[in-house]
Amino acid sequence: MILFIVEGSKTEPRVYETIKRLYFRDEEDIICIFGSNIYGLYNRLKKYNADFDDIGNVANIVDVIREMDPNNAEVLKNIKLSSDIDQVFLFFDYDFQHAYHVQEQHPECSLEEILKEDDTRLKELLDFFNEETDMGKLYINYPMIESLKYTKQLPDVDFHTYRTTLEECRGQFKKVAEEFSDYKAYKGILWDNAPAEIDEIRRNWELLKQQNVMKANYICTLSYSMPTSKEDVSQQQVFAHQINTYDKNKSIAILNSFPLFLYDYLK
Repeated sequence: MILFIVEGSKTEPRVYETIKRLYFRDEEDIICIFGSNIYGLYNRLKKYNADFDDIGNVANIVDVIREMDPNNAEVLKNIKLSSDIDQVFLFFDYDFQHAYHVQEQHPECSLEEILKEDDTRLKELLDFFNEETDMGKLYINYPMIESLKYTKQLPDVDFHTYRTTLEECRGQFKKVAEEFSDYKAYKGILWDNAPAEIDEIRRNWELLKQQNVMKANYICTLSYSMPTSKEDVSQQQVFAHQINTYDKNKSIAILNSFPLFLYDYLK
């Protein structure tokens, strides 16, 4: 059994249904919606007295998810522990703009200080959720789920050059992504019960997988090509290079984690 934990209730379930139809038809799986951003996940785990240096003291992720939403409680009613599930995958956004929300509450803090603290928390989460058969494996969208459609006609030869700024993520990126995309409202990317489109969607997902994996390799190695090893484009490697290379200028490379998940899982 596979447990998919996603951040939002609108786009992410559609992504899940699409990749399930394309790649996981025969798998027994469950989707749960966390309903808060990745910093909400961090705080919720801390509420459960999670110690990220001591795996033995961590909250059971199933308990955390069950508590967040009555629908999750119903879906998970026959599951007591994470160990009852074969694999757990978590998908959350980088949420670049979170720094502005924190600064509104703590104006004495600079954006640089807040970003550094946010990145420290994300590193803890990535180091902790690094194995799908244990506590779970965390995947990060940069800057958010809308990065999935931030592309011109596939394959997009310029995809590796696309990035966004902290300021643009402040309430604008969703609109910018929609205006930029050749796949308005995810048409041709996400399945909407139109059987005639499934072949086009399957082709597009193979191209999305290729160009996101190649871009991850570009972020980590400066080579826009398929990586020689999965470890070269691990979530920890991508994150480290994102903040070291791009975050200095308050900008990050646009990258979606669902194609990277497929690369990890299927290859």
